[in-house]
Amino acid sequence: MKTSVFALIICLSLSTLSLAEELTDKKKAAIKELMDITGAAEIGQMFSKAVVEEMSNVLKQSNPNVPELAFTIMAEETNAVVEREMSAGGNFYKLIYPIYHKYFTNKDLNALIKFYKSRVGKKTISVLPSLT
Repeated sequence: MKTSVFALIICLSLSTLSLAEELTDKKKAAIKELMDITGAAEIGQMFSKAVVEEMSNVLKQSNPNVPELAFTIMAEETNAVVEREMSAGGNFYKLIYPIYHKYFTNKDLNALIKFYKSRVGKKTISVLPSLT
């Protein structure tokens, strides 16, 4: 009995997997377009710069003898790595694709793109940072 139930669960699981939408190049392009429209990569870069600045301030207070050049180099290198990773060829999109694929269909993505290209969508993008 337990074996039959287990086999049934496996079969049902596999059948739902086969019905799942494939992560195609077209879907990846839609995800990237959505990220570009909403400015997701830019937000990551802004966050990185803020973290580096805060980290530098803390380090400066705890180690006042560290030369300013060290903090400049740290900021430049960290921000360069983040910018590279947030670009189209970087790991940001490689991490984002499976997450958006899991939660959004092609139809969902197209609806979101259409919304964010609309007047209200553009306003939402510009206003939301002020609301947080």
